[in-house]
Amino acid sequence: MNNRSQRTLFRKWQVQENITSYLFLAPSLLFFTVFTAIPIVTTIFIFSFSNCDFLTPISFVGLDNYKTLFSDPDFKTVVINTLKFISFIAPMHIILGLLLAVAVTSVKNKFMKGFFRTAFYFPLTVTTVSVAIAWGFMYDYNFGVINYFLKILHLPAIQWLISTKWSLLAVAIFSAWKFIGNAFLYYLIGLQNIPDSYMEAASIDGANAFQKFFLVKLPLLTPTLFFVITITLINCFQMFDEPFFLTKGGPGVSSTTMAMHIYRRGFGEYHFGYASTLGVILFVAVLIVTFVQFSFQNKWVSYDYE
Repeated sequence: MNNRSQRTLFRKWQVQENITSYLFLAPSLLFFTVFTAIPIVTTIFIFSFSNCDFLTPISFVGLDNYKTLFSDPDFKTVVINTLKFISFIAPMHIILGLLLAVAVTSVKNKFMKGFFRTAFYFPLTVTTVSVAIAWGFMYDYNFGVINYFLKILHLPAIQWLISTKWSLLAVAIFSAWKFIGNAFLYYLIGLQNIPDSYMEAASIDGANAFQKFFLVKLPLLTPTLFFVITITLINCFQMFDEPFFLTKGGPGVSSTTMAMHIYRRGFGEYHFGYASTLGVILFVAVLIVTFVQFSFQNKWVSYDYE
């Protein structure tokens, strides 16, 4: 067989391989195109510039929806609420999740280690609406168990869910309990993937536990840390379930997030055009934050173990 025939056979084999690959990718690509790409494109370039309620014909209104942002009395409040939730919840998930993972990995007893792993991750497996009802009773001003313990400590009872001062904190605490298992699991996997040889070398060099963590484990955990920070910030920007089921965004709009505001304007008031504009603003904010994170990751994230 000459070289030309070999090249021809290789090209045919390569074409067959490519066709097979595309066939395997086709279902995922189709799902992504229909349910993600097309809705994003139509929201940005059609609905956000239109007056749309799906009851009357869509009419083009130009930049009117974006101008409405400045006259929307709740827009500024929900943006501030979303930023507050990010400042409360993101550090809880990122820092506490890491501390819990480190604590669990240090447990020697296999049964207790399994127990703690299950206990910290279990809330994530329960539906938000069911545990939100339970937490609603716990937060009750008159009969809630949290205020009961506050009274035992001779502290004043708190109106957790009906006070503009405390509703944000109440939702943040609930969110930390419910979803911290997500960050915890990623950290746990990352810590377990660190080669034992590094820790053995650190022990031989006389490093203590503090030095092992900050000089060995944490640098090797930076890829996991970067991933957790990224998904945590994205999830916080899109936060909906916790305030919706726990406080309904109230009292007033004191605990309403951007995602809830989009839902209310769209499915509550049928202003889908303006809701699409709010969605575009949220999409751009998440895109900018994610882009900044990826831009600076090379300065502190290390992907090399050797």
